[in-house]
Amino acid sequence: MKKKIIIIVMSLIIMGVIGYMLWNNRTISTITLEINPSIEIKLNRNNKIVRIVPLNNDAKNIVKRNLYGKELDSAIAMIVDNVIDSSYIHGDEVPILIYATNNINNEYITNEFSRKFDERQIHATIIIIDNVTTEDRQVAKKYNISIAKAAYINEIIKENSNITIETLKEKPIGELRETKERGVYCDEGYTLEGSFCLKEINRINAEIGDICPEGYDEYEGKCYEKAEGITTDEYRCHRGLTLTNDNKCTGIEQIEGTPNFKCNAGEPIRRDRLSNPSFREAGDPDEYLCEDRSNAEYPTERCYKQEHAIINGKCGMGPKPLLPTPTGCAGDDVNYNGGCYDLTPDEPYICPNGDRYDTNTELCPDTFTYTKATGNYTCPADYTLNGSKCERAVTEPASFKKLCPEGYILLDSDNCINPNKTTDHIKGSICNERDSRLSGNMCIIYEVVEAKH
Repeated sequence: MKKKIIIIVMSLIIMGVIGYMLWNNRTISTITLEINPSIEIKLNRNNKIVRIVPLNNDAKNIVKRNLYGKELDSAIAMIVDNVIDSSYIHGDEVPILIYATNNINNEYITNEFSRKFDERQIHATIIIIDNVTTEDRQVAKKYNISIAKAAYINEIIKENSNITIETLKEKPIGELRETKERGVYCDEGYTLEGSFCLKEINRINAEIGDICPEGYDEYEGKCYEKAEGITTDEYRCHRGLTLTNDNKCTGIEQIEGTPNFKCNAGEPIRRDRLSNPSFREAGDPDEYLCEDRSNAEYPTERCYKQEHAIINGKCGMGPKPLLPTPTGCAGDDVNYNGGCYDLTPDEPYICPNGDRYDTNTELCPDTFTYTKATGNYTCPADYTLNGSKCERAVTEPASFKKLCPEGYILLDSDNCINPNKTTDHIKGSICNERDSRLSGNMCIIYEVVEAKH
């Protein structure tokens, strides 16, 4: 009997220990990590790793058995080292997409990843997904991607209705970030770089020629030191639009309205096309007015100024001094009352107020009368009329350019060079094919097209 009781007690203790272990190692929270490797980290209530799942082929090289049971901070350090050592990061900047559930602090995760990448001289841009929807989960399941990536893609599509999930599902996070911030994207099979889409179409052996040493870039036949620091993007807007925190340009776009006016008699004339004072004061400069000549006056005064003389029915322009010649005047000038006059038959008349008359109508323009033309300005369908202008609300991606560290200049290749530090060429592998790029001793040739908006 005593032996039986001991067995029962031992069994209860063992069951309790097993139950406690199962309870303690139960998944309480999950972190989905997208770099280009996609990883799901499952944690227990003590924030220790109980399971780590590779969500794509790249992640299989990152997930290692020695991560199990590690504290979260230690696991993050090991994941960062594994990602860098596996050559999934090119350059000195990496975007990371993170979605965490339950009691995981987003600020803590951001700081830990940033700190660990900084220790390896790599700048990490952390993008936190605050929540996911049922639709995000359905997209993740359908396209076999993480829920973090699915949620981020859905955000992009809501802002850019012309882009599809199929176009974005295979894109790396860095390219997705460019699409979200700038509204540009590439078709499937192409990679976004700046404002262009690249697709590999061939590989050929590189040639041997003069190249710049490592750390230097070619510019106008010379080798200049490249910047070690990270170039940054400067986003800006045009047409008076305002830059927002998410690098979008918003505001009111304004274009000229199309005039649609008519008159009962005569043609509508813009008031700012005439210099006549009475016309200038006729109203709004954007108004169209109808010109009425029915009561206009003809010129009545001869000669342009009072000191001019009427000679043989013509206006004599002068007087000019007499010259010591037989006629006393130069050329065709006429001697009249001790002065020389130039007879100008082309414009013998002026109007009462001193203005020249209209040579086409032979009327005085200041005696024309004006009334407002009937009609209005018209706008395209998506604009609203405001006076003579057409307006609409605009939200569009901001344009951007690279900025270099102080003392460096920007090349067309988006690289920054030091114009004051050069070096000699060395022999090495080069690519002479258009739209090609050196990789080892091979030249990768690309098809290059403009990115879509």
